Amino acid sequence: MADQIELFNGPSAIDQTGNLTIWAIPGRTVSQSAPSVALLGGATCFRITYSFNTGGWTVTAPQEKLKDERLLSPQTRESLGKITPSVDDLNYVDSSEAGSAAVVLAAGGLFQFIERRNVAQTVLSLAAQKVRVHNLNLGAQTAGAADGNGKFTYKQAAAVDSLGPLVALVV
Repeated sequence: MADQIELFNGPSAIDQTGNLTIWAIPGRTVSQSAPSVALLGGATCFRITYSFNTGGWTVTAPQEKLKDERLLSPQTRESLGKITPSVDDLNYVDSSEAGSAAVVLAAGGLFQFIERRNVAQTVLSLAAQKVRVHNLNLGAQTAGAADGNGKFTYKQAAAVDSLGPLVALVV
């Protein structure tokens, strides 16, 4: 494509508000490469998006940068190394409602979290929607800070088994 002047303030972007869904399923029943719409509609799968506090669901995968020093080179080069997937401690509201993160995640252990971005939270899962399936091991549920500003919360350590690639839901 020929060079063109940008006449706008960047590409349009999808708002985060209302366009993220997080499901939780105990165990390891969902394929990371071909997750099923049927499993997301099953009795052991829970939508827990709105249980999380701001910053309570943070997935990252930083990649190390290795130095590539050459004899007598006037500049040091870099190469890319291992990716280290990570999930910060989960932080969510205290609730006794069935299906809330506080109830669903209480026992800890192995869980799968299915993350769908860029689709309204009010839309049911459909084949071809893009998701990521994250396999996590959850620690004990511990009480969050009681600072007099807001709701009671829980914190829960999360260790990554594997972060799934972006894939399409299947029937």
